[in-house]
Amino acid sequence: MPFPYPTIARPAGDWKDPFDNQAIEMSISHNMFIRGMNAIHAQAEGIREDQVKAFAFFCVSFFEMIGQHHKIEEEILFPIYDQKLGAHAMDHNVEQHHAFMDGLHDLETYVKEVHAGTTSYKGSIVIQKLESFADALIEHLHDEIPTLESSRLRAVFTKKDLADMEANLVKIILKDISLFTTLPIGLLCHDKSTAPHFPPMPAPVLFAVKYAFSWRHNDAWQFAPCDIHGNLKPGLGNDTSAPAS
Repeated sequence: MPFPYPTIARPAGDWKDPFDNQAIEMSISHNMFIRGMNAIHAQAEGIREDQVKAFAFFCVSFFEMIGQHHKIEEEILFPIYDQKLGAHAMDHNVEQHHAFMDGLHDLETYVKEVHAGTTSYKGSIVIQKLESFADALIEHLHDEIPTLESSRLRAVFTKKDLADMEANLVKIILKDISLFTTLPIGLLCHDKSTAPHFPPMPAPVLFAVKYAFSWRHNDAWQFAPCDIHGNLKPGLGNDTSAPAS
């Protein structure tokens, strides 16, 4: 699959409907990952020597965000879906995780070593390693959305079930992920024009992340696909994609 990688069209429905919103919110999250991959691919071979450490930190933080997302899916969300939809309902999604995680970890290890100064940086290596798993990851990010189709969820979940799941998820996110890396990079990969309501986090937390916590690694965030307010940057492979979430 050639660069730029295609974003996901927004699923039908209303994000205010909790059944529709499961697929909508997942597509928004997945498009954050696609935008980040496009930004890395677009910039990797143009990084100056004085930018290497900051770019490597951006890459490390980005891949850690993807890893945390899939960890939450496998340990928290998918067991709930399996309980309601039937045992092994999410097995194919987990199998697809296995298809790209080795390649992702390989690139994550490389950029960690670059950031630590134990390995020299080459943009061609970043692109080669990224392309080694990109097809499998992009396929998965697109394929997972229909598994959360709203009519399928309406048949087995109540609104309270989904509200409780969402509330628990927000608690876990606020407890376990970094206010200095994961939350900022999430905002920096989300095109706010496609979903102004996202992310579903408390307003004081979002304010603090935007205007305080994000500044710690501001040099790294220059490589993100959006600014901290969700304005998409041109020329990073994301302005030619189909309308997305």
